[in-house]
Amino acid sequence: MRNSGIAVLCSVEADGSFKNVTFELLGAARSLAEKTGEKVIALVCADENFNASVLGNFGADKVFVLDHRKTGFFELDADVSAISSIISDIQPSIVLFPATDYGRVLAPEVAARLHCGITADCTDFDIDAEGRLVQIRPALGGNITAHIISPSTLPQMATARPSVFKKREYKTENFEKIVVKNDFAILAEKVLKLNENSIITSSEAKIEDASIVVSVGNGVSSRELIQRLGDFAASIGGVLACSRKIVEKGWLEQSLQVGQSGKTITPEIYFAIGISGAVQHLAGMKSSGFIVAVNTDKSAEIFSYSDIGFVMDAEEWLNSAEKFFTRQPE
Repeated sequence: MRNSGIAVLCSVEADGSFKNVTFELLGAARSLAEKTGEKVIALVCADENFNASVLGNFGADKVFVLDHRKTGFFELDADVSAISSIISDIQPSIVLFPATDYGRVLAPEVAARLHCGITADCTDFDIDAEGRLVQIRPALGGNITAHIISPSTLPQMATARPSVFKKREYKTENFEKIVVKNDFAILAEKVLKLNENSIITSSEAKIEDASIVVSVGNGVSSRELIQRLGDFAASIGGVLACSRKIVEKGWLEQSLQVGQSGKTITPEIYFAIGISGAVQHLAGMKSSGFIVAVNTDKSAEIFSYSDIGFVMDAEEWLNSAEKFFTRQPE
């Protein structure tokens, strides 16, 4: 079983303060941690300068600040990706979400992304003799209390009702704050800096001259999706390119082809969307400054050359990218 800690998703108000349910869940997590011997980990979606030190006074040993948006606001796709990613990295045994409007929308999406079970609206927790989380909630209209375990999937996930658990002050020693940059935030920062310093009007540039290239491959399933990716490329100051298979389908012209039988390019940022990474294609782009790969196959060769990789469908990635990039500060 995973044993890196018990994670709590913290709920942040628009003014940057924490909702009471955050402290209530940290108290619940601390009580569980005293039985399992684990650390309590707080997860906060906010910018990197967010003051999370108060969480150390209520039981958090570590705070991961998932830096990808303005404090007090959330965008579902970006938050699901960020939280799912950090959970996969730190591998907690238990993850507790607040049963707020935010938590109730977010928690099942994260559970589905990580292929985990989840129990909703818990009013108590315990640890059984085998070290498993017992998730306790009313059932059948409140006539009985159900005791639920998740023996088959990890981490064990649950949402907990606000105003059920008591706030518990517990000052931790060696409190640690860790800022985690979301991949979309890293991309946005690079794109912003590049566009600030660029002397090329990318919308008019040929692919061999462009600083940012969004290249589409066989994993992009339709002309309509290619058009959207072209619009996305233009919105970040880039141009659209493609692999040989897209040209063979007749979806884009040969002048936009990257690879051994196309053009060799070295943009500052190269997006490989639905491109597997065949040696012929790599020959045309592997010297790019920063390579972003999007592919449903986690073993695709393109990931061996990428600086950031997203194991996801091209349209799913684009949905998140469009929303994230349009929210960047002016």
